[in-house]
Amino acid sequence: MPRIDPYKWKEYENKTLVHYHMMAKIYKKRYQRAADFQNTLYRFFGLITVVSSTIASTLAWGMNSNNDDINDGSTEDTISNNKELIVSTITTVSAVAAAIQNFYKFQENANNNITTAKAYAKLQNKLEIVGNIHPEYRVSNPSAFLKKINDKFDQISDSRTELSNFLT
Repeated sequence: MPRIDPYKWKEYENKTLVHYHMMAKIYKKRYQRAADFQNTLYRFFGLITVVSSTIASTLAWGMNSNNDDINDGSTEDTISNNKELIVSTITTVSAVAAAIQNFYKFQENANNNITTAKAYAKLQNKLEIVGNIHPEYRVSNPSAFLKKINDKFDQISDSRTELSNFLT
């Protein structure tokens, strides 16, 4: 026999609960993907920086530059100039990759997106706890519960960075 309760969940409240659950799930996934993408960019530019600086330093150590000699236009001078150009180009690539990595703050943005995804995951779990109980046996007031959930969505929305729908 169903329990008679003044806090009866009607179809509208149940659909709203399902809607909130779907939105929390979508936002959680979006922010997790954004964090993964930004972590990938951070690692990619870090790898470029490390590899290019290693190559440049190896080439610089291996160069046989004799600055005291007079340039007579020989083949060795041309090769030496080419090596210096290559080393300076690779060093520039390393510096630019490191600057991009730091300027765009990929790691910091990824951490912020992970925090936002975790907040949506907590909200999703709260919705699932209530949603898994048959509507006739739920003890919480639907209006108060949905108001609290809506306020939590607003709070997370105020503290997050907006992302494109492309990451859904």
